[in-house]
Amino acid sequence: MAVLFSPFTLRDVTFKNRIALSPMSQYRAVDGHANDWHRVHLGRFALGGAGLVYVEATGVEAVGRRTHGDLGLWTDAQIEGLRPIADFISREGSVPGIQLGHAGRKASEHRPWHG
Repeated sequence: MAVLFSPFTLRDVTFKNRIALSPMSQYRAVDGHANDWHRVHLGRFALGGAGLVYVEATGVEAVGRRTHGDLGLWTDAQIEGLRPIADFISREGSVPGIQLGHAGRKASEHRPWHG
């Protein structure tokens, strides 16, 4: 079997293969909250067999988001939108991951399609 498709263990986490979905900026969050779009978008990669599925860069502070469409984790309420995504990814045998981000206090660009 090719190495790419063989399991890989890092500390106490075992990935079913070495395929990882890199975090992609999707700009679809509303006030930092994940929604159905995120569930479908990320869930399909778990269904496709990726060993690791990262959510997009997730702001740890509202003023540090790159855009107003970025996911966030600056309030406990935002956890509830990410929980079903992580649970689904796990149930499909993939490992959920998150890229934490902070673009600085002067951050905040427009979404690419808003100029």
